[in-house]
Amino acid sequence: MLNKSMNIYWANLCILNRMEAEKMEEAAVLWSKGREVTPNMVYLGDTEEIGMYEKMDNDIAREELGFDIIVSSRFDLFCSKKYLQSYKDRLLPIGRLFPVREEIKTLGLLDPDELFHPLAALPHYIMANTRLLGIDGFPHSFEELLQPKWEGKVFLGSTELPSAKAVLFSIWYLFGNEGLESAVKNWRQRSAPSAAMHGLVKDEFPIALLPGIFGGPGPDDKLVRITPNEGAPVLPSWTAIKKSPIQDDCLDFLKHSALQTEFSEFYRSQALAYPTDPGVSLPETLTADEKMIFPPWEWIFKQDMDYFEDACRRTPLG
Repeated sequence: MLNKSMNIYWANLCILNRMEAEKMEEAAVLWSKGREVTPNMVYLGDTEEIGMYEKMDNDIAREELGFDIIVSSRFDLFCSKKYLQSYKDRLLPIGRLFPVREEIKTLGLLDPDELFHPLAALPHYIMANTRLLGIDGFPHSFEELLQPKWEGKVFLGSTELPSAKAVLFSIWYLFGNEGLESAVKNWRQRSAPSAAMHGLVKDEFPIALLPGIFGGPGPDDKLVRITPNEGAPVLPSWTAIKKSPIQDDCLDFLKHSALQTEFSEFYRSQALAYPTDPGVSLPETLTADEKMIFPPWEWIFKQDMDYFEDACRRTPLG
């Protein structure tokens, strides 16, 4: 019998790209021994020749999903009618097939159709440079940061990357189009979260909005991490499976790779992400009552995602 290929579209947490790839390759080798199905990792991160959005656009143009499994922190792929929301009938409901911690359920990362399984949730914070702002001069809310006084002083990573998009997505939910337009006008973007962190440490600007992994003490302990009063915006990582003759193999592979407890431990320790596996402890930087936000699905389904994408692109470089 001919060996079948299991295509896995992969573009997950950028900060862990290389380490994640190594872990998935190891899992694929171990799982495929003696089987008639071979995992084929299709890496579609931002350093690859073809990215996830281009790949999915090509699939949609052909009206054929080319993946058997998709794993990504490009959350808009899962939320948008342009992408997977228009192909729900072709996806296997896996949202509740594996354990999910209660905090993740409360946050709303299980979609109403239970098609997507969350892998991790990466919270984002206000990072303040006290050398520039003083010990008591930093803001505690997004509402403050939308005011004109902060124009040109608040930085994100690239709005083409999921991290900055997740922050702006929550701003859109909290403050509507007007709030999103204020953020786009007042805030600035750098090439990546690491570039925004670099500028913050170098005293180039006083505020950056970054994942928690960047939230440790900076040089001379001049950086302060602040959970916004509204809550920490979350970047979710999800996986989905296409209905196919090998869907059971796909489920089994996920069980022995990205949905392993070992992977949840990896996200917790390396990204300081909120693990979805209830058997994995929280990072020391998080507590069970940490206030986090992700827009509810009933709100998401009513939004114009093309407008959101355009707003993200209009955020000025700084």
